[in-house]
Amino acid sequence: MLLCDDNPEIGGSLTYRRCDPGILFSLAAKAAKLPNLRIMTGTICNGWYEDNWLPLIQGNRLYRTRAREVVLATGAIEQPAVFRNNDLPGIMAGGAVQRLLRHYAVQPGRRAVVLAANDDGYDSALDLVEAGVELAAIVDPRPNAGDRAGELRARGIGILAGAPIEEASGTRGNKHVTRVRIGSRWIDCDLVAVSVGSVPAWQLPCHAGAIVGYDDATARMTLSLPVGAAVRLAGAVAGKSRLQSAMADGRRAAREALERLGHGDPPDVQNECEPEPAAWAQPLAGNAKGRDFVDFDEDLQVKDLRNAVKEGYRELELVKRFSTVGMGPSQGRHSALATARIVAEATERGVGEVGVTTARPPTGPEKLGVLAGHHEPLERRTALHARHLALNARMKPIGAWWRPYFYGPEDRIDRLVREEIAAVRNGVGMLDVSTLGKLEIRGPDAGAFLDRMYTMAHANQSVGRVRYCLMLNEMGTVIDDGVAYRLADDLFYVTATTGAVARVQADMLFWNAQWRLKVDVLNVTAAFSGMNVTGPKAREVLQALDGDIDFSRDAFPYLHGREGMLAGLPVRVMRIGFTGEVSYELHCPSSYAVALWDALSEAGKPHGLRPYGLEASRMLRLEKGHILIGQDTDALTTPNELGFGWAVSKKKPFFIGKRSIEMRTRLGERRRLVGLSFEGASNIPGESCLVLRGGNPVGQITSIGFSPTLGHTVALAYVHIDDAAPGSKVTVKCRSGELVQVPVIGHAFVDPQNVRQEM
Repeated sequence: MLLCDDNPEIGGSLTYRRCDPGILFSLAAKAAKLPNLRIMTGTICNGWYEDNWLPLIQGNRLYRTRAREVVLATGAIEQPAVFRNNDLPGIMAGGAVQRLLRHYAVQPGRRAVVLAANDDGYDSALDLVEAGVELAAIVDPRPNAGDRAGELRARGIGILAGAPIEEASGTRGNKHVTRVRIGSRWIDCDLVAVSVGSVPAWQLPCHAGAIVGYDDATARMTLSLPVGAAVRLAGAVAGKSRLQSAMADGRRAAREALERLGHGDPPDVQNECEPEPAAWAQPLAGNAKGRDFVDFDEDLQVKDLRNAVKEGYRELELVKRFSTVGMGPSQGRHSALATARIVAEATERGVGEVGVTTARPPTGPEKLGVLAGHHEPLERRTALHARHLALNARMKPIGAWWRPYFYGPEDRIDRLVREEIAAVRNGVGMLDVSTLGKLEIRGPDAGAFLDRMYTMAHANQSVGRVRYCLMLNEMGTVIDDGVAYRLADDLFYVTATTGAVARVQADMLFWNAQWRLKVDVLNVTAAFSGMNVTGPKAREVLQALDGDIDFSRDAFPYLHGREGMLAGLPVRVMRIGFTGEVSYELHCPSSYAVALWDALSEAGKPHGLRPYGLEASRMLRLEKGHILIGQDTDALTTPNELGFGWAVSKKKPFFIGKRSIEMRTRLGERRRLVGLSFEGASNIPGESCLVLRGGNPVGQITSIGFSPTLGHTVALAYVHIDDAAPGSKVTVKCRSGELVQVPVIGHAFVDPQNVRQEM
């Protein structure tokens, strides 16, 4: 069972109304002891949907709930009184007065007038007296004062019966209420507590099919559920306003729900409910001077609604759209009944015949935090996660994925990262690349499709070849990169960056919905795991394993791919070079990942194979001058600014972003990504430090780090196009404010001629 309450504590009006507090304490204690009851406070049920599907919102979290039985005890909504200047500060509902007193210990005024058209008004008056507020008068608009009048007269408080408040007046400065007029008499006050009746909170019941009606005999709105309705109503929302009646009605609704669930027959408890007294129907003729507000959200007066009917809008839905009544934040909760009565009188119909406007979900406002989706951190682990932990890896979250940052004790990070880099440069290393996005593009138009999605040519790509992929958006901005391995004429295996694969797939599906090419795009990121074996001895490690793939240089050249068996396991192997060394990226079904990792580790022992983490990978790619999308690119970066003109086909008639980069090229470039060497520099800047030209910022450092291979710090940075040539010197502003002059060199700091990776 689940009990949902939008207040900080359960109990509804029992938390502030004038009644025995032991009732609430007893009920709350019983509820807390029920082992199968979950209580969710501060939670709003923001709608009812088919088959009792309920969205429960607690803070920024949405609980999608499916219930077999639903009991709605949503209570009633107090209504404002309609009189001239009824919008002045200091005029409030009686329930608001009681909440201020009991929830917050706030005295809402010093001298009060209470408009009491029911017992709730007399309760508010007694609460004010006991809180030390002077009670100027109780105004009971009914011909005869209520049964509670004697209790107040005994305290020396006057009661004015048979005359409602007709007007309020306030100060010129802060507009706070200072007096009210009853007939020809003005009474000074700084607080007006209004209790003139309430309406059932009809929104959720109406979602479930309830019909709003009106009982002329009692002047009350009613709710009736259709036969076989999926919900039950209980308490004030079902018209039971008295405490004992509401509790009895709650027991009835609960027993009906239990009986429907097969837990016994419900006894007849209808006789426990007291008959409801007739409500006071306040006059709505309107004040000749106006300012008698019906809808406080939209500043609509009685005359505005009457004029809407005179304009020919007889139906309430049309009156709503013409006048905007009920379209503000309260969504008609405080204006629906009065509006229906005004329209009914103006059109000579019954209030029940006029009704109220349609209630639709959501019941209340929904915060952007809820609409934004998940707020708890999402965590994903590769199939090799346990192997990394066994090797004492320091794991870090990169997006949703936990990945090894380096292997070994935390206090030896600098030394260990340098050792991992040295292992790749001088021997062989292995990196878990399972988090890379992986897509299969299938179909007879697969090559033509990739031609449109990426800047390079893929339709003419040979089977068995691997080609770099650079993706742009319509502005010509670089948004992702990867490689495409052609497995067959109608099948490509495409990689994407870890954080962008979902977007890449979505973009592909979006564009092909328009192009209608014969392709299918399948995200297989979780289905395949990947390991990058890299370094001068990488080939020797792979050749030590049994398999049907020839890893020799001539049989398996750079930027080629092979499928086959290795150590008895199915693999897809691509020869690429993110580290700048001989590299083989092995992909296999994730269920075989651990077996492949263990086989590679065993085969690599004689060659000193060492697993390396993200920090070593970051520095290895920086030494080679390779970019990271999102770090070395921004929302405006073009291929030319990266120096990637070689990756853009000049022959293709179209690809996404082609027209934009051509236009931007004609307009001229202003910056270029280059390598900077800080050899011998006394002060080293950090990432995002500015590059200056003539004292003005023209770019910034995107990646920087100490290169163990070179023995000094290197960086990638955007500089002015006129300073992009190797040998130029640029000015970098350090975080200390010091200006450093450093030389520009090519992208690749290590092996710029690519001799090592193509061996």
